[in-house]
Amino acid sequence: MSLLRTIKPIKALATSTILLLMLLSPDSSAHNRSQSFSTWTFNEQQVSMVFTVKAREVTRLMAAEILPAETILLNHLQNNVRVRANTLPCSVQGKAKRLPAATGYLRAGLNFNCGPSTANTNHDIQLDSFFVVAPSHVHYARIAIDQQASIEYLFTDAVRNHQFDQQQLASTNSLYRTISQYIALGMEHIFGGIDHIAFLLALLLLLRGLRDVLWIVTGFTVGHSITLSLAVMGVVTPDTAAVEAIIGFTIALVAAENIGAKTSVNRQIAILVSAGLFVMALASVIWSFGLNALSCAGLIIFTLAYLPQSKDQSSAIALRPLLSLAFGLIHGFGFAQVLTEIGLPSDQLWPALLGFNIGVEVGQLIIVALAWLTGYWLHSRRTDRVGKVIQTGVLLDIASALLCGLGLYWFIARSYGVA
Repeated sequence: MSLLRTIKPIKALATSTILLLMLLSPDSSAHNRSQSFSTWTFNEQQVSMVFTVKAREVTRLMAAEILPAETILLNHLQNNVRVRANTLPCSVQGKAKRLPAATGYLRAGLNFNCGPSTANTNHDIQLDSFFVVAPSHVHYARIAIDQQASIEYLFTDAVRNHQFDQQQLASTNSLYRTISQYIALGMEHIFGGIDHIAFLLALLLLLRGLRDVLWIVTGFTVGHSITLSLAVMGVVTPDTAAVEAIIGFTIALVAAENIGAKTSVNRQIAILVSAGLFVMALASVIWSFGLNALSCAGLIIFTLAYLPQSKDQSSAIALRPLLSLAFGLIHGFGFAQVLTEIGLPSDQLWPALLGFNIGVEVGQLIIVALAWLTGYWLHSRRTDRVGKVIQTGVLLDIASALLCGLGLYWFIARSYGVA
């Protein structure tokens, strides 16, 4: 009988994963946000741009001819980035050049000559990069005049052009402007981060009261605020690819715990998960392929230490604040990516960091509130068919299985560089 209790939830998790792989495999990158970053410096006559993007994003640009990814990116930027000064086009100085970048990223520099400029010179940046091949692409740009006053812009398929002048830039470089600007950036980042939203939903599925929700939100906030600050300040330099993969793991583990706690089989799930991670670690050691062995070892230790303690739903709920704090540390490194790429104004580092954190929290609270209200409405329908399904826990099983499959897919795909 205990064997059947173990097999049923595991079978549900396996089935959901197979279904999601069938749906997602035609485009392994479809679940990931397509994004890039740039920093711009305006010094007298010269305009300098540094453009950063994940190497896998460049595969979207590949045509019939086979060229190195860096060559494709350089040619693409040369033809899709334009700068104007008072409506007159700025001339490109030389060709785009490849710059050193972190593992998994490509970085390029491009310079423009705009002629003599004054405080009243109106600059215009036209950026068409990636939008033709990826309409959902998002580009974050940070623009600085003489490396002092700065402003951040968001480029999308609908908004490929931004205009400004030096006077405007200087007048907006205030404490209020910096905080409000980074609040908007933080909100945009959390709303566009499907994996972060999936993690929050997985955490919330087991909760029954507002007090539990508040503890979860607090734990997650403390966790990601710590690592976000450490990463942005340069105290810690995380492996971005490993962080993205582990974020997928956090979703899968929490969702699996939801089902395992209901049927009291989390100990068995912990053994299966650890066995899979051990195989991944061996592959990394033998073939230098996939998520590094040290990360796998850390996940094995955490899984074996944590999941067996989650014996039933009551213990799982009691442990959720600790879990949200621990995994919040991982997600904080994910939040830090956009800030480390575009940089922060050196003269207003703390206001910018505070604003971004506030933006993430506001976005998080909106997501939690919507999920809570939806759950409350569904639970209020106790007399109809929907209400009966909810009362039997079927909805919890379905949602958890789907989130587990999605998280597992992200974990595997990101570990092996296919998403």
